[in-house]
Amino acid sequence: MIRHGARPGAAFLLIALLGGGFASTPAAAQDAAQGQVRALVEARRHAVLSSEIPGRIARMGVDAGQSFKAGDLLVAFDCASYQAELDGARAQLNAAEVTARVNRRLNSLRSIGEAEVQLAEAKAQVARADVRKAEVQARRCDIKAPFDGRVVERRIQEHESVAAGAPLLEILSDRDLKVELIVPSSWLVWLKPGQRFDLRIDETGATLPGEVVLPGAKVDPASQSVKVTAKLTGEGVPAGMIAGMSGTAIFPEPVVSSLQGTPQGTPQGTPKSGTARP
Repeated sequence: MIRHGARPGAAFLLIALLGGGFASTPAAAQDAAQGQVRALVEARRHAVLSSEIPGRIARMGVDAGQSFKAGDLLVAFDCASYQAELDGARAQLNAAEVTARVNRRLNSLRSIGEAEVQLAEAKAQVARADVRKAEVQARRCDIKAPFDGRVVERRIQEHESVAAGAPLLEILSDRDLKVELIVPSSWLVWLKPGQRFDLRIDETGATLPGEVVLPGAKVDPASQSVKVTAKLTGEGVPAGMIAGMSGTAIFPEPVVSSLQGTPQGTPQGTPKSGTARP
């Protein structure tokens, strides 16, 4: 079982990291007036892999921090009982198909009626369904990676027994990153998809090109801010870049000039020319 999406506390962490909003933080408001806002690098694909069956963990293929490729075996259950159920279901199917063939032959010789033939066919169909069900259960014994990535946390150890639905591994894609910004809601009049900016990473000191992908759908009334999703536009992910890093998004000078040149209390309309860097 795979549960996709961001961690439950990710939104709270982002708000806390970015200073709790712009209206209540003078420093953040001043930076925003200069076209600078805080940013958080996040994994676009993140999941908690859970057990779909109860059983004992036979082998863990990865550890915390380890990289893997899509299709790699991450967790293997002890599946002796599930394999035995599959073998039994296949044997039942073989017997049902033999009975159905014999009844069809007898019916052609007018030794039995059509009802017996149909009943044998129905039993064979039930046996086929039992085999498919047992095959599904047996496939759940091996949990394979849904995408390339790394292990964030390993929540279970080898030889432990788990119930169905128990979380096993937290994983993310370290090659498919996105950037989340918290910007003043007043920026929505000019901040559109395609708007470019520079992202200065705190941990590495590197400056990378970025681009707005999608403004948020809801304004936080307390801080008068909105979450914006962006992406890195360079080729590939720079060495050393991982999810959870933070930095400052710096919008180009024409944008800053247009912000500072808007008289207070004057409604903002369409953005001035030059709001997007070519």
